[in-house]
Amino acid sequence: MKQLGAIGFVAFMLVLSIFYAWFRLSSELGNLENPTTIITVETAKHVVTPSMAEASRGMVFRQAPAFTLKATDGAEYSLGELIREGPLLLTFIKIGCPCSEAAQPFFNRLRAAYPHARILGVIDGDLGPANLWAKKIRVSYPLLLDPNLQLVRAYGVENSAYAVLVDQKGQITMHWPGYCASMLQELGASLARLTGSAVRPIDTVDAPVEFYSGCPYDL
Repeated sequence: MKQLGAIGFVAFMLVLSIFYAWFRLSSELGNLENPTTIITVETAKHVVTPSMAEASRGMVFRQAPAFTLKATDGAEYSLGELIREGPLLLTFIKIGCPCSEAAQPFFNRLRAAYPHARILGVIDGDLGPANLWAKKIRVSYPLLLDPNLQLVRAYGVENSAYAVLVDQKGQITMHWPGYCASMLQELGASLARLTGSAVRPIDTVDAPVEFYSGCPYDL
C-alpha cells in the first residue's frame, strides 16, 4: 500500500509540473501577442544610391548657379562676391532631419580647420526656424535662407547633408550627395588645395564609414 501511495504521489507531482509548464508557456506566448515592452526602432538611414552618385557626378565642372540670398547673420550674400574671397562650400540642411544634425559637427570641424574657405549652409526655412536650428545644433557659420528650395533645385540637390564645393572661377569642383569619413577627408584635402594651405587633420572617428545622405526634400 505504501508503495502504491508513493507512486500516486509521484504521478500527482508529475501532472502538476506539466500543468505549471503549460501555464508558463501560455503566458509567454500571450505576452508576445500583446507585448508591453516598448521597442525602440532605429531611424532609417539614407544610403547614397548609384543614381544619386551619378547625378552628383553630372554636376561637377558645371558653372555654379548665381544667387543672392539673405542669411541667419542678417547679411545678404551673392555667389559672385563670395568666390572673389576664395572657394565656397555649401552644405545643405533640412529642418527636422536627424541626418542634418548628425552631419553638422563634421562641417563645423572643417570650418575650424580651413578658416580661409568660405562655408555657408543652405537651410529650407525662414529666419526664425533657421536661427532656432542653428542655435540648437551650434552651427559655426551663417545659413542661407532657402524656404522655397530655390538653391536646392538649382544645385541639383535631392536630400539634406549634400555638400557642394565651388572654386573661385565659379565652377562646381565637387558635388557630394552625402557624407562619410572618406568623403570628409577628401573634402578637407580639396579645401586645402583650393586655399593653398596644408592639409589639416579632421576628426572623423565617429563619422559613418558607408556613404549616407540625409532626408529627401519635398521637391
